[in-house]
Amino acid sequence: MKYLIDNSTQLIHRASQAGDSCNFNTSPPKQRESTQDENYVNQLIKEKNYRKCDQCHCYCL
Repeated sequence: MKYLIDNSTQLIHRASQAGDSCNFNTSPPKQRESTQDENYVNQLIKEKNYRKCDQCHCYCL
């Protein structure tokens, strides 16, 4: 799975689900990154208090 990481808001988005409701595109481009490394994502959550975006990680869609 591909993730989009917004370092300015410390939110992790699912690339396939990220949309306007996530406001990912409003963050500064230099504050964004992408990865497919789930271990890296989990490390950000555990060690740096990043969160998964409620809008694009919701499985109730």
